[in-house]
Amino acid sequence: MEQSSRRDFLRTGLLSVAGVSLLSGELLAAPKKPARHIGVQLYSVRDDIKKDAVGTIEKVAKIGYKEVEGFGYADGKFFGLSPEEYSKVLKGNGLTMPSAHSMVFLKDFDASTKQFSDSFKKSVEDAAKVGQKYYICPYTIDPDRTKGKELAELFNYAGELTKKYGMKFGYHNHDFEFKEYNGEPLYETLLNHTDKNLVTFEMDLYWVVAAGKKPVDIFKKHPGRFTHVHVKDHDPVKNVTVEVGEGDINFQEIFNHKDLGGVKYFVVELEQYKRTPLEGIEIGYNNLKKLKF
Repeated sequence: MEQSSRRDFLRTGLLSVAGVSLLSGELLAAPKKPARHIGVQLYSVRDDIKKDAVGTIEKVAKIGYKEVEGFGYADGKFFGLSPEEYSKVLKGNGLTMPSAHSMVFLKDFDASTKQFSDSFKKSVEDAAKVGQKYYICPYTIDPDRTKGKELAELFNYAGELTKKYGMKFGYHNHDFEFKEYNGEPLYETLLNHTDKNLVTFEMDLYWVVAAGKKPVDIFKKHPGRFTHVHVKDHDPVKNVTVEVGEGDINFQEIFNHKDLGGVKYFVVELEQYKRTPLEGIEIGYNNLKKLKF
C-alpha cells in the first residue's frame, strides 16, 4: 500500500472509530424514558388476599406488576401483617406500594384544637413505615358529604400531617361527588378548597364516566391535580366495571392528556368480575401495557 493511501486509510479509520465512540457516548448520555407506574389496587383481589395475603401478593407479582395499591389497613396491620412483615413480603416479591387507601372522617379531626385522633395518626405513621408516598382516602360517608368545605379543610390538615412523613394526602372519587351538595358538586368543592401543594386526587375513570362526565374536561378545568388514575373499563349495557379494553372508555384519549392532568400513576382495579379476579387483573395489566403513556 502506498504511503498516501495508507495515511488516507488510517485517517478515515480513525475518524470512523471516533464517530462510533461519539455516537456511543451520545446514546449512553441520552436520557432514559421514565418508567411507567402501572399498579393494581389490591381490592381487586380482596377475597383472595383475605384468605392468603402472602400467596396472593406472590401471584400478583408473577403477573408482572411492580407496584400495588393497598387497602384495608386495620389495627396496625396490613392484611394481618405488621408493617415490618408486610414490607418484607412486598420487597421479597419485587413490589412497592406507592399509595394505599385508608379512611379519614370528620370525626377524626378536632377543628378547635387542630388535632387528629390517635388512630388516624397511627395509620399515617404505619403508612410511612411501608414506604407509601401517598395516603389516599377512598370514600366519604353520607353525613360528611353535605359538609364539603369542612371536608376540604380536613383534607388540607391531613395533607399537612402526611407531609411531615414524606407523603401526600389524596382523595379517590366515586360518582356521588358529582351530585350537588349545598348548590355545588362535591367534587368541585373539594378541588376548589384544597391546597394543591397538600392534596392530590386519584381520579377513578370508570366512576367519572358512569357519572356522565369526561375526564379530559376535568383535567382542563383543574390541571395538575390528579397524580393517580384508577383504570377500569365501563360496560355501557350493564353499567358495571369490566377489564381494561373490554368496555367503552377511550383510555388512549385520556392518557394523551396525562401531563395536563398531572397523572403519574396508573392503577388497575376491578369491582365486578367476568372471570376470576387474578385472571381479570392480568388481562387489565396486559391491555394497559399496550397503550401509549
